[in-house]
Amino acid sequence: MGYTAENKISIPDYYQSLDLRQPKTDNYLLNTSFKFMMSKSPKTVYFCQRANIPEFSLEAIEQPVKYGARVFKAGDKYTYGDLSISFLVDENLENYLEIHDWIRSCANLKDTTEFVGREQFTTDATLMVLNSYSQPIVSFNFRDVIPTSLGAVNFDSTVSEVEPIVVDASFKFTVYEVERL
Repeated sequence: MGYTAENKISIPDYYQSLDLRQPKTDNYLLNTSFKFMMSKSPKTVYFCQRANIPEFSLEAIEQPVKYGARVFKAGDKYTYGDLSISFLVDENLENYLEIHDWIRSCANLKDTTEFVGREQFTTDATLMVLNSYSQPIVSFNFRDVIPTSLGAVNFDSTVSEVEPIVVDASFKFTVYEVERL
């Protein structure tokens, strides 16, 4: 065991190693360093502008105690937030209609002719995180993805500068797995 010079507090040797204290890279993760893939909507993926790694949380269980502060233990359930993307809408609305039609087929809004089997509701999606050399370093693989919301397409003739229309879409999924590449 090593000792600090000031307080003579013992520090385990594995904390003394420079390799363990220094990061392997000085580069920051950039918000533009990603590639999103989803086989059920390839036209949407092509125009994808934003994607997220969803929130991941563990439920805590409160342990009853007689006095003092509340005590929490790790729970037995975890939850995921929504997978969200933003994409540019092409002028024929093909990518918008990909998601729109997918949601309609899941909900069966009109009649039974619109209904498709359960296996056609879901797809898998992948969010690849890229390093500063645009090489994939981590892959987030989402299973059983279904669309839950599709944002509005807003037209506005009062703007002075023409901007492309960006729409948000949200998805639920069963689980995601993290794969280091």
